[in-house]
Amino acid sequence: MNLRRSILLACGALLALVAAAWFDLVPGGWRLRRLAGFDEAAARYERDRAARRAAFRAEPVPPECAVFLGSSTIERWDLARFFPGVAVLNRGIGNEPLAELDARLLEDLPESAQVAVLYAGSVDFRRGSPEAQASLPDSVDRLLARLSWERPRCRVVLLGLLPERDMPPERVEALARTNAHLAAHAEARGAIFVATALSPLANAGGSLSEDFSSDALHLSDEGYAQLSRWTLPFLAATNEHAPPR
Repeated sequence: MNLRRSILLACGALLALVAAAWFDLVPGGWRLRRLAGFDEAAARYERDRAARRAAFRAEPVPPECAVFLGSSTIERWDLARFFPGVAVLNRGIGNEPLAELDARLLEDLPESAQVAVLYAGSVDFRRGSPEAQASLPDSVDRLLARLSWERPRCRVVLLGLLPERDMPPERVEALARTNAHLAAHAEARGAIFVATALSPLANAGGSLSEDFSSDALHLSDEGYAQLSRWTLPFLAATNEHAPPR
């Protein structure tokens, strides 16, 4: 009996130690989770995404606002700084693929929104296979079609996908093809397309300029200032001059 009790106590202590490590109460939790096949990055993304969406629901919505939706390029954009005097909402979520943006689109786009600025598909383009990249514009087109149907009074501004630093020529060409298809779909749906893979954000080789970026994927303050200059003309509070839908 004493031996059995000792074994049970040892097992209990081991389980307690494992639990403490799992929840980072003692060192070594990340190794344990990796061994167990737990994707810590994915779990962190889900926590961050849930927190962002909870903040969206608690945020007051100004009338006739412009709502920016997309991945980290949107989330990092200091809209109040770059669009002073314009009613704007930032509904960006870093690392979000297109399918998840599509799933939350109407819930996170208030019905009173006058303009929807979309940055859609950059995560999919960066992570996807050539086949997935080829199908990306059609997926964005379906999103545009749904917006046109569900939010007919909302002007839609589709931002072109930005390049990355040090892209090989074949990837530059793939990005150009994707953006050309996105521009054609936007025109067909009555949306406004804003090309972004241009100088000065893109260098002579078509990659993201180091002078306008903070890392391999993201814009610096100077980059956001330029992108804001390209976007501002389409944030007017009236749809009077918007393309027919």
